Amino acid sequence: MSAPACIPLSQLVADETPPDVALFLPTLYSGGAERVQLNLAEYFLARGLRTDLVVCKNFGSLKDQVPESVRLISLDSRKVMFSAPAYLRYLRIARPPVVLSSVENANIISCIGKMLSSHRHRLLVRLDNSLSEPGRLPLQMHRWPVMAAIASTFHAADAFIAVSNGLKEQLGRLPGLGEKPIRRIYNPIIHDGFEAQAEQAPVLPPSIKPGEPFVLAVGRLEKQKGYTHLLRAFARVVKQRPSHLIILGEGRDREELQGLAGSLGISPHVHFLGYAPNPLAYMRQAAVFVLSSLAEGFGNVIVEALACGTPVISTDCPHGPREILSDGRYGTLVRVGDVDSLAQAIVAKLNVPKPAMSEDLKEHLRLFSIETIGNQYIEELGMHSGMPRNAPAQTAIRATHQEPAFPIPNYP
Repeated sequence: MSAPACIPLSQLVADETPPDVALFLPTLYSGGAERVQLNLAEYFLARGLRTDLVVCKNFGSLKDQVPESVRLISLDSRKVMFSAPAYLRYLRIARPPVVLSSVENANIISCIGKMLSSHRHRLLVRLDNSLSEPGRLPLQMHRWPVMAAIASTFHAADAFIAVSNGLKEQLGRLPGLGEKPIRRIYNPIIHDGFEAQAEQAPVLPPSIKPGEPFVLAVGRLEKQKGYTHLLRAFARVVKQRPSHLIILGEGRDREELQGLAGSLGISPHVHFLGYAPNPLAYMRQAAVFVLSSLAEGFGNVIVEALACGTPVISTDCPHGPREILSDGRYGTLVRVGDVDSLAQAIVAKLNVPKPAMSEDLKEHLRLFSIETIGNQYIEELGMHSGMPRNAPAQTAIRATHQEPAFPIPNYP
């Protein structure tokens, strides 16, 4: 896929045809929210919708994965929270009828834009992560300014999308939202190119010999992901079952985590491989996938691992894993921070062959297909009446009860 050239805001022309929808993000950093917006952009384009992708700064490892027909626009702001003037200028020039914003700081800016812009538009704010960290919010003083900004701006949005029922409940408790509609829409994970990506061969460390099992974790190297618990659990695993642990992702805690692996004596078995453009290839080959987070908004990687046919172990953290795994029906749930239970669950998975994907699980995974979720977004964005304005008849929206256009791969 060839990525489009980025248009600086200074080169945006006012007399061009307005987009049908604008997606607003801080950057193109390799995060779950960013990947979801790219999946939605590709879906909207396939349905004949002119789509703008507006970023505060054209930065991040996902720059090369932007769909070719998207109009990519950079506000060229040094800081997201200082981007309001540039965002207001974008609204005035581009005149999008609908804006879908994602990621907390961009959501605040989009609400400020809704309050101050003379351009009338419908704003949907997508909540993709918890509003508070684990523990009591009054004790999280570093979150007070952000929560104050949310409380004073979110009322401007026309509607909200929460990616899990837990986040929907959080939004419903915010003061000032009144009767604003809040809809739970899961993330669109399984897309048209999913199987092809999963079938690619991962680049494994030379120390992992053919046939040796490895446990996989994917996510930012930060406290929220609970990697200290995973490393301590894995130190117990290798004493019972020779294996390796691969962690994909970058973050500020990398040196600390590498140091912990060394102090636990498991460095030869733990591999920090950094950012991987295609984590699905690793998921397909892994013996077991583990999410050790303290908190999540949804847990995209759980869906990806399940769809790759890999057994999943997850902490029962707020919010998302329990919903995705249907209370443990499709994977193992352990208490947050319970190192013993996590180690036992990993050993149990390593001691049995990977099971074949059941028909029940295949049907469950349809909940997270781009076709199912994309239709829900188009309905919520209110774009049925004008859809698809410039597309051939065969691109018309399928009813949500029909079979997805992108079926779940029939994995062994």
